[in-house]
Formats: sequence, structure tokens, C-alpha cells
Amino acid sequence: MVVGLLFLAIAGAAQLNPEQQSIKKVFFDFLHFYQKNEKQFDAFKLYKGTGKDNEPPYHIQWKEVERYASFLRKNVPHVGEAYIASEKRDFRFYDSCYKADPNEEMVVGFDYDRWGGGQEEIAYLIKWHTSKDNLYKVNIKGDKAELLIGSPPWEGATKEERQWSKVPFTKEKGKWVMAGNIDSVDEYNPITL
Repeated sequence: MVVGLLFLAIAGAAQLNPEQQSIKKVFFDFLHFYQKNEKQFDAFKLYKGTGKDNEPPYHIQWKEVERYASFLRKNVPHVGEAYIASEKRDFRFYDSCYKADPNEEMVVGFDYDRWGGGQEEIAYLIKWHTSKDNLYKVNIKGDKAELLIGSPPWEGATKEERQWSKVPFTKEKGKWVMAGNIDSVDEYNPITL
């Protein structure tokens, strides 16, 4: 069984062609960049509570969003304009949630690590997303792509069962860049772009 799993891991990595490998590498490089610059990412006060002690109701601080977009353009080579547009769409959605329920205590969209995709420290998320036991698939269609990460089965699961996540990509100025943050996929089915 161990040999079979090892074969699957090696075969999964070997199946990626050089362009697919480069897409996977962009995501891995982003995670390490984020780890080194986590304080800079967290320094942006993208939302604010208007209640006592920054409590609800919350709202997105759009001037800060523009500062954040400027930071991304200048300092984060792993993302592009599609990523910034995706972030702004997410912020508009979060803002609409705050308006729909002004008494909500949870700050929708900021209750987890948006960049690393989880509730854990970035060091743990890097281990999780880059594990040698993961399966990686990259679907490319024109100038759009998705990196799919199948994390190891959990205790009691069969070897076919995995927790899948995806990262959207786009080709901008001739290079692949992230077009959004990592997101979970409820069940893996070949995803069409």
C-alpha cells in the first residue's frame, strides 16, 4: 500500500508538463513570499467596525483597498490584475454581507487566512499545500488555468478520497500569475474553465 501511494505521488508529479509545473511553482513561491511578508499583508486595515471598540457594523475601507492593490502591483510578482479584480469582488461581497446583517459579530471574509486558505499558521498551510503526499493537477485552457491540490486522505478515508483545493491562474504579460486565492472544492470533478 505504501509503495502504491508513493507511486501515485510520483506519477502525479511526473504527469505535469513544464508549463503546468511552472503554474504549481508560482503558487508555492507565493506561499513562501507570503510567509516572509505576512506582516505587510496583515498591515492593511481592509475593514473597520463603526461600533464601540471596532465592533459591528463593519464596512470595507475602500481607500485602504486601493493601497492594498498598489502594494500587490508593486511587490507581489505572483499575482496580477485578475487577482486584484478578484479581491475587489470579494470585498464588495463582504461589504454587502455587512450591510445585510449589521449586527453580525463575525467579520465575513476575514475570519480565516484568505491568502493561505485556512485557519492555521502559514507554516502549517505551506506544509499542507506542498506535501509530497498531495496530488496536483493543472487544467489549462487558453490564458486561464487552475491548479488543483488533492491533500492526503484523512484518517478512516479511502485512498481515493482527498480534500481538494483550487487556485485560479491567468496569463498576463506572457507569464502565469494567480487570479485569486486558494479555495476548497467540495468534491473533485474535472473542472472546466
